Amino acid sequence: MSGGPPQTLEEGFEKFVIRKEGCWDWSGCCPDNPGYPQFRSKMKLWRAHIASWIINFGEIPKGMFVCHKCDNRRCTNPDHLFLATCKENNIDMMKKGRSPILGKSGSKNPNSKLTDIQISNIRYFLSNRFSQTKIAKMFNVSQTAISLINTGKCHSLTGGSY
Repeated sequence: MSGGPPQTLEEGFEKFVIRKEGCWDWSGCCPDNPGYPQFRSKMKLWRAHIASWIINFGEIPKGMFVCHKCDNRRCTNPDHLFLATCKENNIDMMKKGRSPILGKSGSKNPNSKLTDIQISNIRYFLSNRFSQTKIAKMFNVSQTAISLINTGKCHSLTGGSY
């Protein structure tokens, strides 16, 4: 094999895979974000675990993701991989405690627009009959957001544009 990208998916995969007991490692490129090993084959960029699945089990059905049982993004061992829908992958991530956002409320959620103290202050103003519109302006959120806090339907504000 001369310079340039490998000609087949298998050649590209074999060039970098490190087979060993347990998780198979990777000697090729592994960007920091998202941290999945990758390589080029026929001018296409492949994630190594996806290539491993295709080489060992065939095509990936539409709407399915190749996931890791071992939770090691660098692993390319086909025995450590499984197929899941997006929803199943998110549930697996939450069960294993790997979600940076899902299942986290209040100020523990990195997308939260208000801190727990601010929510507490909003509740104080609501209990003292301040108008929701005035409170919304004070905290730079929408009146709808204040209403959700007031009715108990929202304990923290995450994502969206309140």
